[in-house]
Formats: sequence, structure tokens, C-alpha cells
Amino acid sequence: MTLSLTSVNVAAAEELLLHAGASAVTLESLADEVVLEPDPGAIPLWRSIRLKALFPLDADIAGLGDALTGIDADIHRRLEVDFVGEEDWQLRMLNHAVNAQFGGRLWLQPKSFEGEGGSAASIVEDSDQTYLYLEPGLAFGSGSHPTTRMCLEWIALHLKPQQRVMDFGCGSGILAIGAALLGAKVVAVDHDDQAVLATNENAQFNNVAASIDTLSLAQWQQLPELERAKFAGSFDLLVANILAAPLINLADEFVGLLGPGGQLVLSGVLAEQADDVMAAYPSVQFAEPIIEEQWACLVGVVY
Repeated sequence: MTLSLTSVNVAAAEELLLHAGASAVTLESLADEVVLEPDPGAIPLWRSIRLKALFPLDADIAGLGDALTGIDADIHRRLEVDFVGEEDWQLRMLNHAVNAQFGGRLWLQPKSFEGEGGSAASIVEDSDQTYLYLEPGLAFGSGSHPTTRMCLEWIALHLKPQQRVMDFGCGSGILAIGAALLGAKVVAVDHDDQAVLATNENAQFNNVAASIDTLSLAQWQQLPELERAKFAGSFDLLVANILAAPLINLADEFVGLLGPGGQLVLSGVLAEQADDVMAAYPSVQFAEPIIEEQWACLVGVVY
């Protein structure tokens, strides 16, 4: 079923449909509105929303329509019902998966390719190629977005074995796992518990879980002062593929984690935001921004 409604009614409608047995509920902008920089801690929603819910064939659609009128008396006029045929969902997912090489030595491939190009998470014998296996999922970072590609390319080109890496905003774990596959020791942090779970699962699949310590943002912030102090200046590289506002707000913390000579790779930044982000890091010498489409990747060294 599909219905249009305003953001005021979304939470109640979503809760009702999920309680009624919806297999999935998704939200889309009804007017192609864009939310790029929500306030810290805010969950952004568009003003006009299209809600889509999937139900089994035996669902009581008429009863659901009546229940929804308790939220919006006029909702019947905006409710559409259609049937979805069976599909090969695994094949559909593969259509969005990435099969690409980065830095001449790191291959990103769907998990279904494991065993075809080499063993997972290992440098193939007599080859300098390393394979990272990943599927697109709930957590951000499939390798299809320019910001992820630029970070992964830089890591593949420049990372040295045994370096200490912080991946702040790890998402699916793609950058943390890529670094671990290339010999780094990694700490991966994300505010989203689903992202931490995805990173752990993907690290295990790629056989690098022992090289990656994962923490939720709450766990990171709640570390005792003495334990947090151990991380000061201890990382060789910090990579953060998030948004401009948090990159600016976290500048002092990021620089403190690196210390002199540490390297920063920052992305999730629109090209027009690059100067503002770099200005927040006066102790970092940045190279010329790397630009792909409208996105920028900022690389610098702490001095």
C-alpha cells in the first residue's frame, strides 16, 4: 500500500502499520525535498511524504484503511493499493553491488563473488591483489557513492601495514575493513548501532574481525578518561566519511587523536563546503581537495 501524508502523521501511521504486520515500511519525499545537514541529534523528515508498506496477500486492507482514518480522516482518498509480484531479491541486490578495483591493489566485490577471485580477506598467493567482500545493506557504505569511493581509493593507494587507523562513522565498515585487509589496526566508531552490527558482521565475513575494534558513539564517549587518554596522538590515520557539520564540530578531537604527522581523510562534504571544513583545522596542512561529481574528499597532515 502507498499513501501520502505530512510529517506530523508519519510516526503514528508507521507504528500502526508495523503493528498490523507490515513486512516493511519506507518513506520517500513527495516533493523531492532534500535534507543535507540536519541539526545534531535531529531525525530529519520531509514536509510531504509518501509512505509505502508491504503486507502479505491475506492482510485486511479495508480494516487498515479504517484504522488509518483515526490518524487522518481524509486518508482514504490518498491511499493506493497494488500487488507486488515475486522477484529474485538477491539478483536485485546484486544490481546495486559494486565490483571495482581501488588503488591498483584492492578489489571490492559482492559477497557472492567470494571464492571466485580468491579467498576472502586475504592477499591472493603470488598476487598483490586484496579482496573485500560486501553487499549493500542498511548501513551506509556500499562503495557506490563518490565519497566512499574517494576514501577507499586513497586508503588503497597510501595506507602502510601496521598503521593505526580510526574510522569515525564506519557505516557498513567498508573503510575499516579495507584498511584492515591492507594490514592496519583499526578502531571503528558509529553513532548507529545498526552500523556497528554491520561492521562487525562484514569484518567477520572478511576474516579481519581481530584487527578491528568496534564501538558505538555512546561507548566511545563513555570510555573512562584514562582509557580515552591512551588514544591521544596514537593514530596514524583518521578517516571520517560523514557530513560537514560534524566534521567541523569534531575537529579538535580528531586532531588530538592523531598528533603531529598524523593524516586526515575527510569526506561526506559537498564541494562548496570544503573551505569551511578545512578552516576548522588550522593545524592541518591540506592538499588540493579531491572532487568527484559534487562531492569533495579532503586529505591533510597534522603539523
